[in-house]
Amino acid sequence: MMTSMARHLPSGQVTLVFTDIEGSTKLLHRLGAEKYAHALAEHRRLLRDAFGRHGGVEIDTQGDAFIYAFPDALDAVSAADEGREALRPGEIHVRVGIHTGTPHRASEGYVGHDVHLGARIGAAGHGGQVLLSDATRVAAALDADALTDLGEHRLKDIDRPTRILQLGAERFPPLNTINNTNLPRPASTFVGRERELAEARGLLSRDDVRLLTLTGPGGAGKTRLALQVASGLVDELPGGAVFVLLSPVREPEHVMPAIAQALGLRDQPDESALDTLLDYLRDKRLLLVLDNFEHVLFAAPGLSTLLAAAPGVKVLATSRSPREQSMGEETRVSPKRDLDR
Repeated sequence: MMTSMARHLPSGQVTLVFTDIEGSTKLLHRLGAEKYAHALAEHRRLLRDAFGRHGGVEIDTQGDAFIYAFPDALDAVSAADEGREALRPGEIHVRVGIHTGTPHRASEGYVGHDVHLGARIGAAGHGGQVLLSDATRVAAALDADALTDLGEHRLKDIDRPTRILQLGAERFPPLNTINNTNLPRPASTFVGRERELAEARGLLSRDDVRLLTLTGPGGAGKTRLALQVASGLVDELPGGAVFVLLSPVREPEHVMPAIAQALGLRDQPDESALDTLLDYLRDKRLLLVLDNFEHVLFAAPGLSTLLAAAPGVKVLATSRSPREQSMGEETRVSPKRDLDR
């Protein structure tokens, strides 16, 4: 016999919404048990109100997480957006994942690939961020202007890369996916330079190499080589690889804000950007690709401070200048040799 819950669950094409609180443990320590319990209850009330108003059916709640099902994809997206805005003034902010599919309806909810995919999409986000699959975009007939295309990502236990979109244009840190990266996609296929590629990857894989600089004149292919090196290391670093274009930056004090912006951190005054970065990167393992560093050589001391405070961070820089300000232990690889063959 079908249970009461199963009788009320939508069937056929269903849009699943997964919510989870970012940094719940840190928030508990900061607020204390009593204030956190009050904030948690208020968060539940606001989400249930928004989701229920748009026709959502609550499937499960575990601690600080919700799973809801909606018969209509646009209602699901609208509910997620409304819930996020309702929570914005408070202490708790949720990451939200939305996916549309045809999950198998069981006695106590849904099972199948669509459930796992929606949960993985939600887990990839950050507090205040609403992520959705391309299937939800199509089902909801969402306008491209309402979304930010975050590209294809590999998700744990999901065989194929998944296209993930974000509701709105607000900046967030890179997604927590297997190939966590904002590396630009080159327009051409990488050919040759196997020696330099292997040398650079080998050096960056070593624990004692924190900073690697690719040097050479303009047009030598430093950026293209750096992108190829970084793309091969993405899967080895939980935090992925983050590309920072420094050619528009003319003042050294703007380098740290540029890195913070590439990481998706909130806009920071120049004088506090380094502290913000240190706090964010302290426990991260990732690669920063700093392109065109020759414009801002006097920012090297700040970069050295960053590397000292964040032992899991490595830097791959490109520069036309072979003589840079000291940034600590540094190794260089020059792609110019291929041009001389």
